[in-house]
Amino acid sequence: MFALIIAALLMLAPPATTTTPTTTTTPAQQEQNFTPVQGAGLQAKQDAAVALGTGARAARFWTAYAFDVRPGHVVDIDYVSDDGRFVIQGTWESSDTGFIVRDPGIETRNLGVFTLRDTAGQIVRLEIYNLGRRREYAGYPVYWLGRASNEESLSFLRGIIEQSKSDDMASDAVRAVAMHDDRRVPEFLERIARSTLFDSVRAQAVRSLGQPPVADATREYLAQLARDERESTDVRLSAISAYGRSRDAQALTFLQSIYNSSASRELKRTALAHISRNQNNDAAAVFLIRVATQESDQELRKQAVSRLGEIAGERALGTLKDTIGRADADTELQKQAVVAIARRPAPESVPLLINIARTHAKPEIRKHAFILLGRTGDPAAVEFLKSVLTK
Repeated sequence: MFALIIAALLMLAPPATTTTPTTTTTPAQQEQNFTPVQGAGLQAKQDAAVALGTGARAARFWTAYAFDVRPGHVVDIDYVSDDGRFVIQGTWESSDTGFIVRDPGIETRNLGVFTLRDTAGQIVRLEIYNLGRRREYAGYPVYWLGRASNEESLSFLRGIIEQSKSDDMASDAVRAVAMHDDRRVPEFLERIARSTLFDSVRAQAVRSLGQPPVADATREYLAQLARDERESTDVRLSAISAYGRSRDAQALTFLQSIYNSSASRELKRTALAHISRNQNNDAAAVFLIRVATQESDQELRKQAVSRLGEIAGERALGTLKDTIGRADADTELQKQAVVAIARRPAPESVPLLINIARTHAKPEIRKHAFILLGRTGDPAAVEFLKSVLTK
């Protein structure tokens, strides 16, 4: 147990170094390493860049341009907050188009579409890179096309999606489309979802349709996909996730109906995840408590207990306490309840975790509480762990 407590204390140590966001580098500084290409429009510049790249007989080369980016995206950065506790490295794909944030101080609005081309000028890879971040671009030259209009960029990406024989590249192009700040994007994405032959590309387009605001017609389309048993699981999961991102009352009703009507554990799990994030905390808690206490599927019960930790309120907390306190409760279910409590604010969670670590009848539950206390960074947790060591 002492080794466990020492490990927990080590988790509280701050990182040795921190870095600052690199999103403030100006485009001009980044473009110094690029070869500018002139032309009447994006297509003319692409053609000129291909002529330059193939004429130079480079093994491979990039063509790249900037575009208008939707607010809230974080893509391709290395960021550590001043206290060292919030880290983003590379691209966080939790949103399927990049990491969505509400802090304008972190978002990356200066992005570029980069296409890697072979010796014949054919596109072999597509990336979205942050123009404010220094990188080596694999040592290949970059031909810079400037800023493209939305019309030009979306047309270019549509061509890649329609002509690509690689589902990976087409999916990357769909992600790029979803990042554009243009009112036509939802219509564009739905057209892709209805027409593409690649199932993974359809799923990507459907996921991207969930970026608010979502029109009623789009919600109807997502609901149809989610309920259609002829669709692949990936597409159905994407539709549930896209609908659930709205987080309003309509989304909560939809998610609850999907959970109640679906026979698939995977679909139910996705519905539970989005129910826990809904704006209506009370109604979401009531539903999760019902699943946590009445669901016959033990894995789904664990999921519901875990998700209760994301919801504020005495009702959710009471269910977690009850789960941990019951002598006949499943040990794995109780572990999930401990994890859920640890997700709550420190003033609420730390005293509960300390009490569990001190008094719970099961050694494995006490051990779990010790580990989670070591991850809180809270002074009260430090003092408790020290006090146990010095006894």
